[in-house]
This record gives sequence, structure tokens and C-alpha cells, in this order.
Amino acid sequence: MNTAERVRLVLTGEHEVRTSEGVVLRFFLARGPLAGPDTAWEQVTEAEFQHAYELALFDPQGLDAQLLLPNPHRMQLALDALMGPGSFFWSDGAAVSGVLTTNGKAPEECGLGLAALQANAGASGDAGGAS
Repeated sequence: MNTAERVRLVLTGEHEVRTSEGVVLRFFLARGPLAGPDTAWEQVTEAEFQHAYELALFDPQGLDAQLLLPNPHRMQLALDALMGPGSFFWSDGAAVSGVLTTNGKAPEECGLGLAALQANAGASGDAGGAS
């Protein structure tokens, strides 16, 4: 079995994935600073989510120079209480953030909407801040 066949067994290209326990996993990306007025959670496939997650592990400037260096600005937080056991938020510290929900809901339905953050950033004059 080659690598592409193994990936197909794991990543199905779906926006929602049902587990053996009936839980629905949903995947979301925000492309741009979280406080940016044009940034929003976008539902993506698990393959898109995984690719962005893996890129966030590495320093973007290092990747441009074809070097694999850890990303010192990356963060990851568990969101079990908000979005179900195993759910989490991650950010590359600048341009891309992701959320995996395990309760079948969107981040906004769980209290992680970007509108409040953006309104707060606008009121404080910091619309370009990273996560």
C-alpha cells in the first residue's frame, strides 16, 4: 500500500466526519489575523485542516528557505468544555488558525465566534492583532 492509499483510508475529504461513537467532527479555518475584520471561520475538509495544521508546526520563514524549524509563535488550546471532548484550537501565530469541534457544532454555536473579538479589537484600535 503506497502513501496516497493510506491517506485516503484516513482522510476522506469530508467537512463532517462521524466516528464509531456517533460523534460528528467538524473542521474550521480562519485565514488571516483573528482580530481582522475580514477574517471568519470557514468550514473545511479534514484534509485541508490537517495540511494547515502541519504547516503551522513550522516557522513560515524557515519554510520559505526550505528549512524545517519549529514555529515559536504556534499555540494550541484544548476546548473540551466548549466544543466536546477532544476539540481544540490552534494558531500559527499570524495568518491561519483552526478549530476542530467534536460536538457537531460550528465555533460560533459554541461561543468562539470571531465577531466579538473583532468588535473588541476595533474598539481598542488593534484590528491587526494575531491570536
